[in-house]
Amino acid sequence: MDNLYTDGVKCPEIANLKKITPEQAEQYVRFVALMRHNQRRFFATRKPDALEASKRMEAELDKLNAYLLDPTPRLF
Repeated sequence: MDNLYTDGVKCPEIANLKKITPEQAEQYVRFVALMRHNQRRFFATRKPDALEASKRMEAELDKLNAYLLDPTPRLF
């Protein structure tokens, strides 16, 4: 894909869903595309490294989505 996430599987940092910038939106979409690529790679090859990368990325994405969609107001 690109070199954006080659150092690991870190989801983009987004602090507030209402103030998301176009760059953050692009990073999010690229991250999801790379995660889907790893998922397809696992199902095509059944290699453990592809499964591990896919699981780590899914966990990162789930954590970010939970943070962004949490209705609890943040005071600080």
